[in-house]
Amino acid sequence: MEESYIPLLLMRHNRPLRGVMIDRQPWVCAKEFGLLMGHRHPERICRLMDDDQVRTVIFRTHQGDAEPVQMLSESALYRALCRFSHPENRHLRRWLTHEALPALRDAWEHRTQEPKRTLMAWDRQRISLLEWQGDLWIALRDMPRFAPPPAPGERSLRALLNRWWR
Repeated sequence: MEESYIPLLLMRHNRPLRGVMIDRQPWVCAKEFGLLMGHRHPERICRLMDDDQVRTVIFRTHQGDAEPVQMLSESALYRALCRFSHPENRHLRRWLTHEALPALRDAWEHRTQEPKRTLMAWDRQRISLLEWQGDLWIALRDMPRFAPPPAPGERSLRALLNRWWR
């Protein structure tokens, strides 16, 4: 079952803008953002974005219904503002930067049980970790860079695995 979200409703000039935090990143409804920008066809904004800037999520309404909604990431918002220049967009950008997105982040700040990304310095390199339930987790793809090289005379992990796998 696909995860559904309950959006935070933000208002600007009596127009709604629904937003959610997904993986600690703000996402807003593409159609509503297009209408706030004064775009005639707000659904077309998504065509200009890269795949990682647009996603479809399920909103749970007050009646309990599921509503699929196209969402824009924070980078897509600023890209759209640059692409569709309009004098009002300056004020819209300020509102997004100083009010809307901070309010969205603050509304989800209390959710401390979610995993958080962390960076750690180790042997002159930066390792990306995941902090979750009081423990630090590292991706398997980062382990060879993280682990010290085997000492001479010690068998490597690959040699042991090859021997065991036979």
